[in-house]
Amino acid sequence: MTDQIDAISSVHIFVNDQDRAKKFYTEVMGFELHSDIPFYPGADNRWIAVAPKGAKTELVLLKIDAESARFAPLIGTSQALTFSAIDAEAAYNDLKAKGATFTQDLKTEFWGTSFMVNDSEGNSLLVSALVKPATT
Repeated sequence: MTDQIDAISSVHIFVNDQDRAKKFYTEVMGFELHSDIPFYPGADNRWIAVAPKGAKTELVLLKIDAESARFAPLIGTSQALTFSAIDAEAAYNDLKAKGATFTQDLKTEFWGTSFMVNDSEGNSLLVSALVKPATT
């Protein structure tokens, strides 16, 4: 493995409505908007990248088009994506107050606390806070 790769740049999630998804991730989730640019001049599809404040990895909200049609069945399903929370209960309560819907309510396990929230497109996303090991 090369030591020249030092980070994950982006993770893509497919959406039906880019404006609705951008609004959800910036206004409900509280993510920062890093970019919103057309793929090329005159394109309908845009490269919309959002991320939690200070995060290096961006979440790119991609609209299904002819080139990505094979990914259409993924919209509205559980995504293989986990967001880390400092305090999962506080995050859950904040999202609930903003009207978010959940596929799994807040629950605590031996390893930490988690919940699953639906985005504006019906994609189910895991949010978790791991138990920090005790220091001696």
